[in-house]
Amino acid sequence: MDSQINNRYDMPIGLSFQLGLNEKALTAYAQMDDAKKRQVVEAARNVTSKAEMQQLVAGLEQNFC
Repeated sequence: MDSQINNRYDMPIGLSFQLGLNEKALTAYAQMDDAKKRQVVEAARNVTSKAEMQQLVAGLEQNFC
């Protein structure tokens, strides 16, 4: 059961990939507290296209750097 709870907050692969391509967004994500990171992960779970994920990650760079 504990593994199910932990998996709930696992980063979606698309988010991980896009953060890997955007150093500023990755830095911004790393500086967030856990609650904000969970919000980003949950937002990423609702993304339905590559373009949306790119926008989400670009927003991290613009809004938090």
